Amino acid sequence: MSFSERYGYEPKKPLQLESMDDDLKMAIHNVLVEFESSNGIQYYNILYLKIWRDFYVQDANDYYRYNYHIIKKGCEEKYNNLSWNRVYDFLEFYLNNVELKELNTGFDKSKTELIEELNAVFEKYNSAYRFVDNKIIPITNQQEIKAIEEAANTGKKAIDYHLKRAIEIFANKEHKDYVNTIKEAISAVEATVNFINNTEGTTLGDALEKLKEKKSIHPALCDAFKKIYGYTSDKKSGIRHCIFDGTDCIPDFTDAKYMLVACSAFINYLLSKAKI
Repeated sequence: MSFSERYGYEPKKPLQLESMDDDLKMAIHNVLVEFESSNGIQYYNILYLKIWRDFYVQDANDYYRYNYHIIKKGCEEKYNNLSWNRVYDFLEFYLNNVELKELNTGFDKSKTELIEELNAVFEKYNSAYRFVDNKIIPITNQQEIKAIEEAANTGKKAIDYHLKRAIEIFANKEHKDYVNTIKEAISAVEATVNFINNTEGTTLGDALEKLKEKKSIHPALCDAFKKIYGYTSDKKSGIRHCIFDGTDCIPDFTDAKYMLVACSAFINYLLSKAKI
């Protein structure tokens, strides 16, 4: 917090949810500039061709007609005119294309370091978003981020698939599908319990009952999550059933965020207790 903010001369920046001020936008730009300068200009010809051609959907002939610097300047001018949500789209596109083999040789700064620096900028300028598992989602707490990333990278195919799907759906800024975010998160828990029980296709309610037999996991915790599973199975929530006239508890952003974090934490707990 700055001197002016501490002593009330300047109000603290409000949480930037579905918005982005000029300071945050420029700070993001500067992180990318520093990242590129640390890794050498020769690695970015391919990247800026893809940005120009595939993200901004401009004529590829321009890339071959002009030099790299002119195309890069054109990309920067277009960046300045992006809406808040398109800036986050741009960052996801940028990070995905930095993974190109042609761009990976000789990096002084890694992609992981770049994500850490971007998340630090998000935090400093009070963005409501963070990179989690290469997707930008509306979560600001570092502990929550770590819990989700750990649960989405267990190395167990079924668990990782469902949780990565939950993250992907939750990260979709155009289509806010909170119902399916929760559905995939709870499916990841189901996959975890079945993995521990060495069963397949057992519903979470039945699988949690079997899990109680393991003395290392307290039965009360199984019962608690069984009640959460009951919430997702209740017809009024519209999560595991179709929406109907009596549906009155359709999940919103708060519900989806809570379930994504809670399911991730429970998965990590179960795998740790089961020593897997």
